[in-house]
Amino acid sequence: MTHALIASLRAAAGDMTPALARVADTVLAQPEATLRQSITELAEASASSEASVMRFCRDQGFTGFQDFKLALAKELATDERARDIGLPTDDIQRLVETAIISLRETEQLIVREDIARAARQLLAATAIDCFGIAASAITAQYLAYKMTRIGKLSRALGDAHLAVMAAGTTQPGTVQVVISSSGSTIDAVRIAELARSQGAFVIGISNRSKSPLVAACDLALIASWPETPLTGGAFPSKISQLLIVDALVAEMTRQDPARLVLLGRTAEVVSDRSF
Repeated sequence: MTHALIASLRAAAGDMTPALARVADTVLAQPEATLRQSITELAEASASSEASVMRFCRDQGFTGFQDFKLALAKELATDERARDIGLPTDDIQRLVETAIISLRETEQLIVREDIARAARQLLAATAIDCFGIAASAITAQYLAYKMTRIGKLSRALGDAHLAVMAAGTTQPGTVQVVISSSGSTIDAVRIAELARSQGAFVIGISNRSKSPLVAACDLALIASWPETPLTGGAFPSKISQLLIVDALVAEMTRQDPARLVLLGRTAEVVSDRSF
């Protein structure tokens, strides 16, 4: 089986500058891991810089890091070795096992003090905006739903133009929750920066601990199982984000038990909507 990208990297590594060669060696040593890394993480792993990673990608004929990762993901997707990761071959079993791994890893990544701090901010908020694009909009909608169930009215914004307008007119006391699995979505980062500049407290939910979104937020909550260019909206990534949402709600009701009364009330008012 031909691997044009990997083969070309091996052939070119010897002629690269030391910094670019370190990037190439890191990619060649762990190509699957590279798919789940941000540009910052690859730069740190290769003891280089983000500028060196960008130069490396462009020297290989790509417009940037994401373009390079997409080509690498396509190549690895045709490689049977990339599938041999010790998981069941049955599709349903694989989904279950990866979900379990994702949840367990997220539990280890969750910083309890950060959950408590985020819960305090949400409880004190005068308004809550939840923003996510594409698959991240699912998490934003779920968060807004869970907030409403405990009496904290919030809105989910999946349209970038509406979200920018909301962020640009936000008031101090607002909490903006920005969700991006990659942490590198341009709209998500800009909205976080804009809302924060207007005095909002910005909470980020991402599957990457080192990303532009994390740097733009007051507080970041990290879920496991980063997506790759070919696995956007993947089940393990989403379920780990939903775990963080439920952890937030659980902590909010622990800090303010009266929210449990509101939870019961919202259940009562929709009870006649079912047969």
